[in-house]
Amino acid sequence: MLFEKLFSYPLEAFATGTFLFANVFQPLWWLTGAGVVVVIITISVMAGVRTKSLVWWRRLTIAGLQIAVALGVIALLAGPVLQTTTLQHGANNIAVLIDTSGSMSFPNANDEQTRLNAALELLELQLIPALSGLAEMALFTFDNSAVRRTMQHGDSVTDAFSIEATDAETNLIASTASVLDSFKGAPLAAVIVLSDGADNGDNSTVDMAALAAHGVPVHTIGFGAHSLPGEVQLVDVQMAADAPPASRVSALLVIEHTTSGEAVIHVRDGGVLLAIQRVQLSAKTPTVRTEITFDSGGTGIRELSFELTPPPGDVLAENNQIHRLLTVNDRRRRFLYLEGEPRWEYKFIRRAVAGDEVLELVSWLRTTDRKTYRQGVSNEDELADGFPPDLESLYGYDVIILGSIAATSFTEEQHEWLESFVAERGGSLLALAGREALAEGGWDVTPLAAALPVILDRKTGPTYGSANGTVRPTRDGLVSPLTQLGAGEGADAWATLPPLGDYQRLGTLKPAATTLLELVRGGTASPLLVTQPYGLGTTAILATATTWRWQMRTPPDDQRHGLFWRQLLRQLAETAQRPRSVNLSMDSGGIVVRASVRNKLFEPAANISANAVITHPDRSETHLKLIPGDVPGVLAVRYVPGAPGVYRVDVSIEDPTGEETITRFIRTGAQNREYLRPVQNESLLRRIADVTGGRYWSSDDVAGITTALTFTGSGIRSVQLLPLWYMPALFALLLALKLGEWGLRRAWGRV
Repeated sequence: MLFEKLFSYPLEAFATGTFLFANVFQPLWWLTGAGVVVVIITISVMAGVRTKSLVWWRRLTIAGLQIAVALGVIALLAGPVLQTTTLQHGANNIAVLIDTSGSMSFPNANDEQTRLNAALELLELQLIPALSGLAEMALFTFDNSAVRRTMQHGDSVTDAFSIEATDAETNLIASTASVLDSFKGAPLAAVIVLSDGADNGDNSTVDMAALAAHGVPVHTIGFGAHSLPGEVQLVDVQMAADAPPASRVSALLVIEHTTSGEAVIHVRDGGVLLAIQRVQLSAKTPTVRTEITFDSGGTGIRELSFELTPPPGDVLAENNQIHRLLTVNDRRRRFLYLEGEPRWEYKFIRRAVAGDEVLELVSWLRTTDRKTYRQGVSNEDELADGFPPDLESLYGYDVIILGSIAATSFTEEQHEWLESFVAERGGSLLALAGREALAEGGWDVTPLAAALPVILDRKTGPTYGSANGTVRPTRDGLVSPLTQLGAGEGADAWATLPPLGDYQRLGTLKPAATTLLELVRGGTASPLLVTQPYGLGTTAILATATTWRWQMRTPPDDQRHGLFWRQLLRQLAETAQRPRSVNLSMDSGGIVVRASVRNKLFEPAANISANAVITHPDRSETHLKLIPGDVPGVLAVRYVPGAPGVYRVDVSIEDPTGEETITRFIRTGAQNREYLRPVQNESLLRRIADVTGGRYWSSDDVAGITTALTFTGSGIRSVQLLPLWYMPALFALLLALKLGEWGLRRAWGRV
């Protein structure tokens, strides 16, 4: 290396060493002598006969160059040395980890051999010869976990034991941590990891800080291409674990690709096609997120498959399909509808949800100044005062609907409860247009105004009035489950609806707001249905109160008005948090069962316990107890399935308020995550190296790894003083200074 030729030692020696002067025993004398030399040179040049005709700044330049040369010579006489520590040969261990997970069977970058074969070749031809005299090598292979390998002296890697890529997923960080733990008390100079950087493990208990805490540098050597031209993969499908029957379900699909063209997505329940959607891919946007909606069907378990048909040229077909389970149940969702005046919208909303076994609509209507009307209440005390008597009662609803009712109808405490219902309880709130709604009703100065998706403004005059406009969905509205009127209908289902008769002008949309429906008048579109996440919940505004026209001005068999309201309310209820919830997920360690328990005020519950009964595909059972973690109100346990298939998990949760059993289903073995992102994850490999004090190496160039381990490793080390006086760079610098002075004197006629 050029650096080592100029400075006699590698860069790592200077990065870890300390500069000293070996011949300096009385620093004051050396500094005094250097000062005398500086004074003599300055006087002789500035007042000398040969240079007195030069202008002052030229004399000063020549003096500076002479002083630099003189000080350089003094520095050489002082004996400059570099004090550093080097690895003591033969007294340490170096652990070498070889990734044998499924992704290592993929082709290496610009090479026909697999990544694993390239790693073994590098180990045998370069690493073992380079490191054998430096330290004792300990070889490990890893996929889900690390395994120690032994070999006799003189054996080759391939002769000593058979190493082949497995089908298992990678647990890179946890495997590295386990190897570091196994050397506690033993001198370990460094860890070398040969991998493509794939890591599908659950590293919630092993983070980068835990690796760094060992004080041992981890050097990573990367294998595999950084991109695969033409590759298209379905990376993730995000959807709710359960849904009510006869409703529209939305799934968010994440597609990563390196090509352009049209991809087609199919959603199937067994052999039944539920939905199909075409997605345009562009090489300029390597990540595409798209939503697809489909019918939930009747109650039961749906084994859904999301299949992506890519454009021609796809490299791996194994990462184009993801399976998900959907539990369709008829759990009741409770709604609180507060209305300040009799109007058609109230009547037709109640008619739309009448007879729905999922939606339980409890309403309070002010008919006159002194009369009110309650419908759907469970007992004579519910809403007796027009509003739930306490926060616990309010939290018993999933969704609140505010009609044309003024903010002055509520106390200051009740306003705080409404904001807390969304932010803390995680409920959904829908505000409708009206003469006393939104800005007209004074809601712009209440705590709830912070939660709404728009900035209410009544300073510019009245916001509510008559309007004649048609409704159209936005791009977000076409895929949102809140605004689905029928399978595959899209914008056509909205185009033939009767026009609305009123509109409430909204203020500026907040940054997190999403417009799903627009009102079109004279070619101008205004936001009609707007939603926004807030805290743990969701708020929405429907800026009209005349959707009843869709029912009154269409044929009796036209169901679009009822579909709109049932779907909108169901989806708002689905996003609402529940006091007790169970989530199932998969990682390389197995099925993770996690239960979240809150009390009636939706605070983390205390004195809770939970037990899980896992029913295997063969109908056998495993009983497990969930363990509390660091997060209050959350318990979890991990189970390692013995065979692929659908597992039923019944979690019994018990707290001071009672006991409840929640059932979830999960499919295992449906997809190997090694096929997701089948390129080298260089960023992870670099991050592991950086936090531990190691270095990332390309598999094409590991020539300097021995030097790096010698000067930057841990383990048993010895102190060395490396002399610097004969560095070629120093002599080159002194020569350059002297030649520079000579050149200037010649140019100025004073040689």
